[in-house]
Amino acid sequence: MKITVGNLKGGVAKTTTTVHLGCTLAARGDRVLMIDADPQAASLTDWSGCAGEEWPDNITVIAWHGADLARRVNAVAGDYDHVIIDTGGENDAILAQALMATDELIMTVAPSAIELRRLPATIELAAKVDAISPLTARVLLCKARMGTKSLTDARDLLRDNEIPVMDATIGLREIYSTCFGTFPEPGEYADVLAELSAA
Repeated sequence: MKITVGNLKGGVAKTTTTVHLGCTLAARGDRVLMIDADPQAASLTDWSGCAGEEWPDNITVIAWHGADLARRVNAVAGDYDHVIIDTGGENDAILAQALMATDELIMTVAPSAIELRRLPATIELAAKVDAISPLTARVLLCKARMGTKSLTDARDLLRDNEIPVMDATIGLREIYSTCFGTFPEPGEYADVLAELSAA
């Protein structure tokens, strides 16, 4: 799999999603390249550094966020089973480069009106890239309170606007708030990977 986790207008849980997906794949024995493409926060690089010896040898983390991101990723992608790119917000050039190097875009957002209203810019960019390089874009709802009206309303709004949304949902849970700097358990991200694999 080659996945970009991104959203032009911020969004939540991008790095958490990148790490959980990558670590879950690595726990299976796969070779994973995770790319920190956020020049401002560098959260992914910080996460792997804080994990120290707990970080497995079959995950490589590299900070790349230049205009040649797609070229650099494509040059090394064959050395890995999976590539996951963690992008920051507000940088359409970097996100476009990441999308050119991957075939999946996961847009992580909380199930709130203000978060959902920020999606069109990312979806528009993804459509432009898809016209050049095939890309599947979908929303992953994160920090969700299960069984609430806000979650139901968010799903309905996305579907009414024909925006693909994953069945898997990441709950608002303490395990995700306290896992920075660790090699985390899969949690609900196992469902995300199962859905991606079945698509």
